Amino acid sequence: MELFRKPMKNFKILILILSVLFFSPVVKIVSADAVIDDGLNYLKLKQDATGRINTGFSAPSQWSAIAFAANGIDISTVKNPSVSLQDFLIGNIPSEPSAATDWETRILSIVAINGDPTNYGGVNYIAKLESFYINNQIGDECSLNDDIFGLLAEISAGTTSNPEIKQNVLNYLISKQDSLDGGFGFSAPGCAWYSTSADMTGAGIQVLVAAKQNGLTNPELDNAIDRAKNYLLTNQVTDGGYGYFGLSDSDTSGWVLMAFNVLDMQDSTPSAQIKNWLISQQSKDDGGFLAFDYGLNSSISNSTTTAQALIGLSGKSWILKIFEPSTFTSIPTLSITPTATPTNTLLSTPKSTLSPTSAPQPTSTPVSTATPTLTPIPTSSTEVLTEEDPTPTTGQILGTNKQMTVSNVISKKNFTLPIIFFGLGVLSLFIYKVII
Repeated sequence: MELFRKPMKNFKILILILSVLFFSPVVKIVSADAVIDDGLNYLKLKQDATGRINTGFSAPSQWSAIAFAANGIDISTVKNPSVSLQDFLIGNIPSEPSAATDWETRILSIVAINGDPTNYGGVNYIAKLESFYINNQIGDECSLNDDIFGLLAEISAGTTSNPEIKQNVLNYLISKQDSLDGGFGFSAPGCAWYSTSADMTGAGIQVLVAAKQNGLTNPELDNAIDRAKNYLLTNQVTDGGYGYFGLSDSDTSGWVLMAFNVLDMQDSTPSAQIKNWLISQQSKDDGGFLAFDYGLNSSISNSTTTAQALIGLSGKSWILKIFEPSTFTSIPTLSITPTATPTNTLLSTPKSTLSPTSAPQPTSTPVSTATPTLTPIPTSSTEVLTEEDPTPTTGQILGTNKQMTVSNVISKKNFTLPIIFFGLGVLSLFIYKVII
């Protein structure tokens, strides 16, 4: 009898295990490539009849162009229905008065899509940007944002940009790195609302690494990179993301991921944690990445946020390539009448949605600021943003090959239980009861 009971006991345990498995949610493995494809499809759905990508808080068309190029998509094929994103970029020239950042995001996107930044739609974007150069820096002297993205744009322009400007701006940026924590801020030290932040430090790392890789020098360059890197490593949120306010947000996380990409840290644990957190912020409804909307007081999909996240998840950064006139292939001229959209003019101090004592909150493009995805906390910006803000946000540059590690594959539970598993589970329980 004892010999019979032991096998029966083991059999009951087996039946219970099988029943639990059958009735548990099925785990669906979603690859990082699928996440990126869903995000790119979201951006395509946000293209309007003028060719632009809308529903973004700052320069969504420019950042989307880089995201498409980072994934091998020719933006001349991104159309709605016949006007392409390329057509929009050719005709969307900053109106005057303009800010330095108006030209910086465009230069980065133009070079990313194999355009000529010295003659794109008949406009010399490099000359326009360099007209903002004063006192060894670019644009507003109390903003580091326009200097970081300005130097990124100048570096991406290769030999067509002024080497003296590039070297002097690099020296200026290193001199403005925080002397205590090694981070960078949206504002320059000593200016209003100055504080270091993860998004601007991520952007700062991208420009410092780009400078080093493209022949610029400074005796403190390596040390500046190491100090900024240590700042990021010590400020990661426990959930794996990064945020301006302490809570993780998708924009800041995207910028920092791009910084880790240029530091060849794609396979590191911090990068894996950012990727997993970012993927958790992708909307299951439309494939976009979530950003906090203050008007709605909730997190919704945002084109700018999505583009920034996709660039980071693709293993790339804002500079996908360096422009070389000798290898340039001309871009077709615009087939529709160019229209200039209003651009943001740089304010003397960051605009805060709180009181004047609140700190600025930069976003993920030169003019945008990182917006929290959890609580309604204001974002900082030195410019007034519009839906199609032509200024950059904080954080993307150098390109690397697309590398997705095992950690880039995330498990998502699908609670729709297959009929066959349900039937088998019921049958197992029935057999168990009969035998017992």
